Amino acid sequence: MRLGMQFDSTHPSAHGNHFDTLLAVAQACEQAGLDSVLMADHFVFNDEANPEKEVPVLECFVALGAIAAATSRIRIGQLVAGVPYRNPALLAKMCATLDVVSHGRTLVGLGAAWHEQEFRAYGWPFPPLGERMDMLEEAVQIVDRMLRERPVSFSGKHYTLNNAFNDPMPVQKPRPPILIGGSGEKRTLKIVAQYADYCNVGGDPATVAHKYDVLRRHCETVGRPFEAITLCNNTHLMIARDDRELAAKRERHPHSDGIMGTPQAVLDQIQAYAAAGSQYMTFFLPDAQDIAAIQLLGESVLPHL
Repeated sequence: MRLGMQFDSTHPSAHGNHFDTLLAVAQACEQAGLDSVLMADHFVFNDEANPEKEVPVLECFVALGAIAAATSRIRIGQLVAGVPYRNPALLAKMCATLDVVSHGRTLVGLGAAWHEQEFRAYGWPFPPLGERMDMLEEAVQIVDRMLRERPVSFSGKHYTLNNAFNDPMPVQKPRPPILIGGSGEKRTLKIVAQYADYCNVGGDPATVAHKYDVLRRHCETVGRPFEAITLCNNTHLMIARDDRELAAKRERHPHSDGIMGTPQAVLDQIQAYAAAGSQYMTFFLPDAQDIAAIQLLGESVLPHL
């Protein structure tokens, strides 16, 4: 089981401005031994405590490029890039550039997008879910080919390419791994079975095990080995050194769910996901800049995984 941390917003702290905080967290993840740091691809969120106020959100790809230049081992990627936000050929170019900047340490995360608020706020069309899924299916084919081939032509319902080049090509061969996020059993997991290298689903261990079974059936239908896909799950995680610290964190974050507890309890819950079939767990921390929690994971949990 490998672990990756996902973050979507950070606040200024003793580390400096928003990016200084983000970089300090990413470097702490690298030092702790996490496999990856992953950024959500969002633009605006309302603060739950104050709906009239927005939480700070850095743009995903610009921030990841800066993190790539300031780290040396940890993998970086998107969880996940919303396909409707960008032309997929441009997205492939951005992903290839990020792989070059990071010397071959990227994951390419793709999804259909869901946060209607930011579509409306930024003036982008927000197609129905079925249409967004069609866009995702075309986009993953384009990204896959543009990270492997040159040139690429493609003619679909939503996207058209005519001898598109993507130089320089990625460092990873034949291309960086593609991760698709989402738990939809009819479309998302079928697209995973056809095109993705990583699958990322949510839910408790029983739900996750069920999603993997659905994916297995889709793999059988399309004629692809189930074992070719790395099985991932996404969850929230709260870790504390003792019960007193845990109680204080739960009081600060009363709506947190997912994995929580002292190190042994956290390890037991991670292993329950491993027993359900998960090979890679991505997680949010309730305090994105809680470096002490990242260090505790590295000291007390990762050595047992």
